[in-house]
Amino acid sequence: MNNTQSSSEKRNLSVLFGQGTFSTTAWTMANPSVVLTYLAISLDLPVLLAGMLVTFGQTACLFTATFATPIAARRQQKKRDLAATDIVLAIAFMTALAAATFGTPLVVGICFVLVILLVGATSEYQAIMTAGFYGEVLNSRSRTLLMYSVMTLGGIATGILAWSAHRAFFDDPPFDRHVVLVTIGVVCFVVASAVILMVREFEGGSQREEASPEEARKFSVAEQVREAIDNFRLLIGMPWFQRYLRVRLALLTVELSIPFYAILAALAHHTSPKGLSALIISSATALIVSGPLWGLVGTKSTRTVMTAGACLAALAGFMLVANFFYPVVDSPYIHAIALFIVTVAVRGVSTARYLYFMDVAPEEYAVIGIGVSKVAVRTVGIGLSFAMAAVAHLQHVIWAILALALINATTALLTYRAAVRPETNGQPS
Repeated sequence: MNNTQSSSEKRNLSVLFGQGTFSTTAWTMANPSVVLTYLAISLDLPVLLAGMLVTFGQTACLFTATFATPIAARRQQKKRDLAATDIVLAIAFMTALAAATFGTPLVVGICFVLVILLVGATSEYQAIMTAGFYGEVLNSRSRTLLMYSVMTLGGIATGILAWSAHRAFFDDPPFDRHVVLVTIGVVCFVVASAVILMVREFEGGSQREEASPEEARKFSVAEQVREAIDNFRLLIGMPWFQRYLRVRLALLTVELSIPFYAILAALAHHTSPKGLSALIISSATALIVSGPLWGLVGTKSTRTVMTAGACLAALAGFMLVANFFYPVVDSPYIHAIALFIVTVAVRGVSTARYLYFMDVAPEEYAVIGIGVSKVAVRTVGIGLSFAMAAVAHLQHVIWAILALALINATTALLTYRAAVRPETNGQPS
C-alpha cells in the first residue's frame, strides 16, 4: 500500500467510524428481528405469522445471495450501492409504520410480510457488498478495529436516544412510543447513507471490477443459477471454505434466537409502556458491552468469540425456559436480561465469523465466497425457522426457545473444534 492509499485508508477509517455508528444505531432501533415481531404480536397478529417473518426474511436473503452475488462482484463504486441500500431500508420501515398505524389487521399482515422480504433482500445485498467494500478500502487490522468499535459507539448512541425518547414520550400510548423509536432508526439509516458517500475508493479496486458492456447488459435467471452452482462447486473443494461453511452453519441458530425471544417478550408484556423501549435499551447496553469485550477477545482469537457467543445464547435460552416454568424474576426484567445476553452473543458471533472469513478467504474469492456461503446458510435457515415457527404456533414459543438453546449448546462444541485457522494468510486466530 503506497502513501496515498495509506492516507486514504486513515481517512476512510474515520468516515466509517461515523457511518458505522449511525448504521448500528439504526439497526438496533429498527431491528426487524425485535421490532417487527414485537409489533406483530402487539397488533394481535397470529404467533405463526410473527415466527414466519423470520422464514420470509431468510427466503429473501436466499434469493439475493443466489442472484445478486455475481452482480455485486462486478459492481464499481460500491459505496453508492451501500448508500442506496440504507435509503431502501429507511423507506421499508416507514412503510411498516404507516401500515401499522392506519391499516387493518389483514393489511398490516400483508405489509409486514412484504417489508420483511424487502428488508431481508436489501440487508443481504448490503452484507455482500460490505464484505468486498471493506476488503478494498481497509486492511485487516483496521477492519477489526472498526467492527468492534462501532458496536460500542452505536450502543451508546442507541441507549441515549432510546432513553431520551422513553422519557420525552412517557405519557403517550405504548404504540406511539414504538413509532417514535423506529422513526429514530429510519433517520439514522438516512444519515448513514449520506456519510458513506464520503469514503474514498481506491482506483485499483474499481478498475479490477470493470466488466465489458455485453457482460454488464446480460442478465438471465438460468445463467445466474448456473453461475451460483459453478461457484459452489469451485469453492466447496477448497479447505478454507469447507471450514468456514461448517462454522457458519453451526452458528445459524445463535442468530435465529433473537426473534423468538422477542415473541416471548411480546406475548408477556406487549401492552406495557416499557415493553419495546426496555428491549431496545437492553440491546443498546449489550452493544456497549460487546464492543470492548469481543474486541479484547477477538484480537486474540476469533474462535473463542464464536464459541463463547454460542454458549451465551444457550445460557439465555435456558434461563428463559427455567423462569417460564419456575418464575423467579419478574417477566419484563428476565426478558430484558435474556435479550441483553443473546445480543452480546449475536454481535460477537456475527462480527467474529465475518472477520474469520475475511482473514481466511483469498481476496479474489471474498465476494463470491460470502454469497455462496449465504445461499447454503439461508437454505438451511428457511427450513429451521419454519420448524421453530410451527412449534411456537402449535405448542408454545418456549419450546422453540428450548430447542434453540439445546442446539446452541451443541454449536459451541462444534465451533471450537471446526474454527481452526488454516495457514491461508498467516495471521493468528
